[in-house]
Amino acid sequence: MSVRNGKQGFVTLSLTIAILALLLAGAALYIAWPKTAEPVAPAMDERQIHQMVRGYILENPEILPQAIAVLRQREEMVQQNQLSAMASDRWDDIKTDGFSPVAGNTDAAVTVVEYYDYRCPYCRRAHPDMVRLLAEHGDKVRYVFKQFPVLDSEGPNGVSHFAARAAIAADRQNSFLAFHDKVMSDDARLDKARVISFAKELDLDMDRFHKDMDDPEINQYFGETIALARMIGISGTPTYVINGKVLAGAHGYDAILSLVQE
Repeated sequence: MSVRNGKQGFVTLSLTIAILALLLAGAALYIAWPKTAEPVAPAMDERQIHQMVRGYILENPEILPQAIAVLRQREEMVQQNQLSAMASDRWDDIKTDGFSPVAGNTDAAVTVVEYYDYRCPYCRRAHPDMVRLLAEHGDKVRYVFKQFPVLDSEGPNGVSHFAARAAIAADRQNSFLAFHDKVMSDDARLDKARVISFAKELDLDMDRFHKDMDDPEINQYFGETIALARMIGISGTPTYVINGKVLAGAHGYDAILSLVQE
């Protein structure tokens, strides 16, 4: 599960409170506003304002989900702009690190960086978006697969880290995309045994594979990647950075393509 989605309930409650506060403030402002063309209405106290707003909401409950959706959209837009500003400043460090596998046209003007965790169900759901983008626009896009194993409570000994190390080891045998597709398309719960089975199915040199997985520089790369992402403000998966602009979350193929085409 994405780190971001765990906050959804809290955000919804906060937005609801914000909406109520705005309604109360609007009602108070309306009452206090001078009316030159009409007789001035008697002042209403705070209790009466609360009752009026409560009554309106009870009579029109559909406004709450509508208002929450609008506020959430605005909040996400502000967050995306803030993330993009930070990511743009560190774009050179993000797009090239020497470890992340790359697909598509390595000389393309547009670079798409995807931060993902192999145990994230939202990343698996978004996997077909990457496949389609490379199939339809692979000649115009340089696609970077950024290992972001943040769902491990066990830290570097967890399954997410294990799978990420395996992905880099597979890349060193020119089999990254095949390995990546096997992991992302698999419906079973991911564990270390399944990760090894995928490598064997691809007929990789297993001695070299295990040796590459144990490269200490890989864990250093993970640490640097996670530290930089958190400094920018990236915390959940999947997150895309497209020529410095951030798209946080699995928003679908059209949203990714829209930024690519910009």
